[in-house]
Amino acid sequence: MDGADPTMVDPASTVNMILKKAKTPLGKRTLMKKAPKLVENDGKMCLMLHGGKSSQVLKDLVTDLGVLKKGECHKMTRKNDGIRPFEGGGETSLEFFAQKADAGAFVLATHQKKRPDCLTLGRFFDYHLFDMVELCVTNYKGIKEFGGVGAQAVLGSKPCMVFLGDKFETDPRMKLTKNILTDVFRGRPAKRINLKGVDRVIVCTALEDKVMFRQCAIHYKKSGTRMPKVELEEMGPRFDFSVGRTQEAPVDVKKHAYAKPKGARKVKNVEQDTLEGKVGRLYVEKQTGLEDMGMMKMKGLKRERRERAEERDDAKKRKAAGLEPEDDE
Repeated sequence: MDGADPTMVDPASTVNMILKKAKTPLGKRTLMKKAPKLVENDGKMCLMLHGGKSSQVLKDLVTDLGVLKKGECHKMTRKNDGIRPFEGGGETSLEFFAQKADAGAFVLATHQKKRPDCLTLGRFFDYHLFDMVELCVTNYKGIKEFGGVGAQAVLGSKPCMVFLGDKFETDPRMKLTKNILTDVFRGRPAKRINLKGVDRVIVCTALEDKVMFRQCAIHYKKSGTRMPKVELEEMGPRFDFSVGRTQEAPVDVKKHAYAKPKGARKVKNVEQDTLEGKVGRLYVEKQTGLEDMGMMKMKGLKRERRERAEERDDAKKRKAAGLEPEDDE
């Protein structure tokens, strides 16, 4: 494409083959906006949907998760029988919906006799299934059961996330779970955060056989100092889960997905100063012949030469008058 964005991973990737060819400049900009980029400025759109069978617990849980991701999710209410991401070919419909919704992550609710109340969380790369993890949900308690505790929390705001337990650092399955949960709920990337803008926290605690998912509202109270006193009050949703099936991304796909943008080329002898701005150094070769150049003398040097000349004249006059003996050779 002409005028392609240099931050794109590959302008001629499969995305541009799947999407229709743009016929207008507006359509072309829309396709370029949807194409994968090395640096994503917006948060990932999350696709929330149900499988062939679902339960009331999963319906309420997906609704609560949609509240947490308000403004950054595309929720589908109908059942989808053909979506089985852990089976071969079962991810085709899921990838189709991801392309339609321009989603980078998904939450799939399925209910079976062998695997009741399962919540599958995963991510897409180039609108293809990247990785996913299956969570078996138990002990669910919705937001409505906590009353108006989270009334002050702004819907769709960026939460603070805390992961407690050594398993999140040692167990590969738990590390993948932590990575996906963080990517799904982190919201839009931000360089600076106002302290009062952080109004809720998501806490995941890893125990021996399960993980507790809790969300608490943050209340700032006066403490007599500059730092306010922080109190936490649970606002829901609350549920426990155990990690079921997992699927990691292929190595070659992961290499492209984790690609980092190259930094700006460093210019030699140029620095940035907070006060003076751009500061540079110039190196000049050694100059020759400067000793022979006639340069302006200072007045003090002229006075010294005049005094020495007067002393020489006086010495010659005294010598001519015979006042001083000649030096013996």
